[in-house]
Amino acid sequence: MFRKLSVLNGVEKMLIALLAEGVKQDTVTWYRVRLARFLSKYGDWDVKKIDIDAVRDYIVWLRGEELSPHYFYSHVRVVRRLFKWLYEERWINNPFWRRLKLPKLPQQLPKAVEISDVARLLSHCDESIAGKRDRAIIIFLLDTGCRVGGLCKLKNGELDLEKMKAKLHEKGDKVRVVLFEEITVDALYEWLEVRPPNDCEFVFTSLAENRPMNPNSVLQMLRRRKRRHGIEGRVNPHAFRHAFGREYILSGGDLASASDLMGHSQIAVTKNYYAVFLPEEHREKHKAFSPANQLQVKGG
Repeated sequence: MFRKLSVLNGVEKMLIALLAEGVKQDTVTWYRVRLARFLSKYGDWDVKKIDIDAVRDYIVWLRGEELSPHYFYSHVRVVRRLFKWLYEERWINNPFWRRLKLPKLPQQLPKAVEISDVARLLSHCDESIAGKRDRAIIIFLLDTGCRVGGLCKLKNGELDLEKMKAKLHEKGDKVRVVLFEEITVDALYEWLEVRPPNDCEFVFTSLAENRPMNPNSVLQMLRRRKRRHGIEGRVNPHAFRHAFGREYILSGGDLASASDLMGHSQIAVTKNYYAVFLPEEHREKHKAFSPANQLQVKGG
């Protein structure tokens, strides 16, 4: 016998379950925002009264809201996730969510910072304390493919310049090791030699206060340098992570190792969001690696 539950209460139960599983509050809020429109139509309904036709009616209505393709996609996905959860928790006995197809997303364009723009940023990092700090941040972001939160939380004791690696605390407080090369070692040494003396245990610190940098201060630093030097492309911290993934694979690195180096739990994440190439880049990759180019064709 299935119990009675309103859609509104079903949503609340799912969100509480996510929190209990350790999902961050920001993610739970993300779900809540994207379920608000569905609740405005069906919040008072018994979950067992909702069928695939009702959800399809909602999707058709949602198309009229003129949401961006990715925002529209996320709205449909969370409704699908809701009814999957209700089925798994035995609040409903109809797995109709399996028949709901997610909308197709438009082909993504690369979201990476251009390497030429990175070179311009670095060329304008002078020998001042700020210049050396910012140069170390820019190269560290590009060389490790790290998330900006991990960079800001990096402590002195978790940085191993001799072995060219660092232990980062990133998304969801997960700990992972990132690798870097000699160019990053040199930049870090130059910064650490002039780093203002204080008792802050973090590698990248504010120049004005005894505190670590935060993601917003890194973003603002990059934006200032972008404006100052007339750069038009992306320079946000996550664009450097995209650049690492793209350039690593474009240079011949394999998808599996790129996924490991970026700290992804699934290769599909790397493939779908970071290994995004333009048609001409696919042509260059094909030219470089097609097995047909290895044939020695001789005339008769």
